[in-house]
Amino acid sequence: MSWKWGSLSNRNIRVLAARTFFRGARENMVRVVWQPFVLSLGASMPLLGFLESLGGFSGIVPMLAQPLIGRLSDHLGRKAFVLASSVCAMVALSIYSLAGFTDNWYFLVPGVAILGLAFASRPAEDSMTAESVEVQGRAMAYSLVMLSGALSGIFAPLLGGFVADRWGYIVVFLIGLALDAVILYLVAGLLKETLVSHSRQPLALDQLKGVFRGILAPPGKLRGFYIAMAVDMFFWGIGWGILYGLLSKVYHFTAFQLGIMSCLGSVSWAIFQMPVGKLVERYGCVKSIILSEASGVLLTVGWLQATTFQAFALLQILFGFTAATFMPATMTWMANSVPKEKMAEEMGRLSAFRGIVGFPAPYIGGLLYEAFGFRGPIIVNLIGAIAVVIILATLVREPTMD
Repeated sequence: MSWKWGSLSNRNIRVLAARTFFRGARENMVRVVWQPFVLSLGASMPLLGFLESLGGFSGIVPMLAQPLIGRLSDHLGRKAFVLASSVCAMVALSIYSLAGFTDNWYFLVPGVAILGLAFASRPAEDSMTAESVEVQGRAMAYSLVMLSGALSGIFAPLLGGFVADRWGYIVVFLIGLALDAVILYLVAGLLKETLVSHSRQPLALDQLKGVFRGILAPPGKLRGFYIAMAVDMFFWGIGWGILYGLLSKVYHFTAFQLGIMSCLGSVSWAIFQMPVGKLVERYGCVKSIILSEASGVLLTVGWLQATTFQAFALLQILFGFTAATFMPATMTWMANSVPKEKMAEEMGRLSAFRGIVGFPAPYIGGLLYEAFGFRGPIIVNLIGAIAVVIILATLVREPTMD
């Protein structure tokens, strides 16, 4: 490892890992019940897709907000935006609870938009992780933080599904509120700023407008990677983006069953995450991402063949491997491709580019379901995964370490 136990940098990694653990617990609990919850309020599958397109993890709200948050965090520092993420999540979960109390899905529209703003802090978070260690230790640092999230997924989805089936969806959202309160305490009291800005003067309006210029025209050396990541988001959003809703609608899986599936995926992710981090450092980022997409091809083929809960649950083991080989490699590739002073902004630009391309995907997936049934969105997901493998192999090269 490239940081020392007891150093400031190492403490930051530990705090970020703890934050990711609690946030992962909240996200896993909520995610496993979210799509069945929306459908229980009378929403259609295309409407579910629209809500995912608006403010889910890959929705248009977080994707467009990320370059702005990235630019501001490059100028003002990272910590404030990491704190704001939990505040937004708490507001959103409160609105979800209101929707459940009133049995009215209309409240979900502002709720998902605000939760999308919680995801908008990702460039600041990822940059803080990179800045807390030396360059050669970034893959392992990202892997450690991702491992914390995967560990929370071992129990949280199962708990969320059990609670939802036993006491209702609202109780799950209230538990999520409590977890975000813990996160606020950890970040406010223990996390240290990693970026010392030379100027705390407010950014001019023209500077903020400049954040959005060039989003659709990424720098030449990053262009192939941008294209691959955008295609990845679009096609995986069509199938995987509404998978739990599909399984609930078509195969009538309960929240508890979906929780079991998610737990198995997290166990697999946790097992593979740290060994994959070592492999990324040894063999590079691009090979790991290609391996991830290739395993994704096998995963979608499995979804097309599966018809039972047991089969879908076993496929989550492959999903865990796919996630473990994708996440740290993509973040390390970006961190090693741009200068530190522009890292968060460029990560935000990438997210915005992916969001502009990918935000309609879950809605399109819902339309494909209504037209062709379960196989429609999954087949399109499969075609896209194959396309991403080809793009990565032909257009993306390993970055030069700064």
